[in-house]
Amino acid sequence: MRAFSSAILGFVAVTALTACAPTKADAPPAAAAAAAPPTAQIKLPVSMNAIMVALVDHASEPLWLDAYEPPTTTDRWLEAQYNAYQMAISGKLIQLAGTGPNDADWVADPQWIKMSDELSAAGMDALQASMAQDAAMLNTAGDRLVAACEACHKQFKPGLTSMGIYKSPNYPAKN
Repeated sequence: MRAFSSAILGFVAVTALTACAPTKADAPPAAAAAAAPPTAQIKLPVSMNAIMVALVDHASEPLWLDAYEPPTTTDRWLEAQYNAYQMAISGKLIQLAGTGPNDADWVADPQWIKMSDELSAAGMDALQASMAQDAAMLNTAGDRLVAACEACHKQFKPGLTSMGIYKSPNYPAKN
């Protein structure tokens, strides 16, 4: 009798535990979890050319000038840091397509990504140089920046034009 009671008690326990477990219908299928919708791809609201003129040109030219005539005040070194941050960020930003006619093709090209990363790396070199207030390092960073820009323009935009986008006459700042 005791064996029979133990068997019934075991059967009831297994049945109760099984009833509490989710059924296959309740559990999300593995395929559904794996097929989550992809995140929306970010598209910039302006063309790559506009970014180049408004952001890259605006930050790179003062850095090049600082390489030839290094900052001598704390404020000028801080301005160099500001421009270096823009260069480091710009290299990543131009890896996103904008509204220009060539933008989607450019960002799909592995060479574009490599060159954009080089732009960011040159910007980081300029940032380290400006934080250290090291004119020789800033000059080296400026050379790397020039090489990155020229290589990219040679391959992707040989004309080097702004395509009619206004370029402010107020930069680099005239002291």
